[in-house]
Amino acid sequence: MRHGILLTGASRGLGAALARTLATKDSDLVCIARQSDETLTLPEGARLAWVQADLADSALLELVAERALAALGTGPFATLTLINNAGTVAPIAPCGHYPQSGVEHALALNTLAPMLLCNAFLAWAAGRGAQVRILNISSGAAASAIAGWSVYGASKAALDHFSRCVAAEQASLQDGARVVSLYPGVIDTAMQGEIRAADIGHFPSRARFDALKADGALSTPEAVAQRIADFLDSPAFGSEPVADIRKL
Repeated sequence: MRHGILLTGASRGLGAALARTLATKDSDLVCIARQSDETLTLPEGARLAWVQADLADSALLELVAERALAALGTGPFATLTLINNAGTVAPIAPCGHYPQSGVEHALALNTLAPMLLCNAFLAWAAGRGAQVRILNISSGAAASAIAGWSVYGASKAALDHFSRCVAAEQASLQDGARVVSLYPGVIDTAMQGEIRAADIGHFPSRARFDALKADGALSTPEAVAQRIADFLDSPAFGSEPVADIRKL
């Protein structure tokens, strides 16, 4: 049987590493991103489809979900996995200094898109006889008050609590989905470059992130993707709705 995977933000960083790590000869992988990654090669037998879309455009989310789920096909599937990885750290600024458009974009991408994709995915997966898993990529910023990250932290905290509630709902169902909101740690991606480029007057913690890069303390996307893949396949996945990959 096949393994169906729906992955957002798959064209770069952790998302691209997850695509390469999770794709096997028995997988049907559907990637949602603003642009496709033409360098992505998969093992023989794996199937790949791209749905190009901006997930911050809430008006199109229903159509994007329909296209992505149609691209997964009909199976039958042993497992069905949704990974909400797409996100943004912007705007990096204290309250009183960020533009309304930046807040709207961040909440749409970091919170609303995962919520609506989870909703569509669970409705579609019901009754298909597959083991259903949902992984929402969150951040430790959801649990820590960091000056300059009020929008980012709030959007991820909302995602965490959404995951807790959906996990509680699914726990009451026979063969309900396993749901986890995961803190992946600090990864050497373009997002980290954006953080290091932030105005230190708006983001006092920037020096810490400068030091992490200088000291070689950032995890590689490939290493984190492998840890996530191992976690997805472990019995521990779903035992707690919010988890930190560094503590597993």
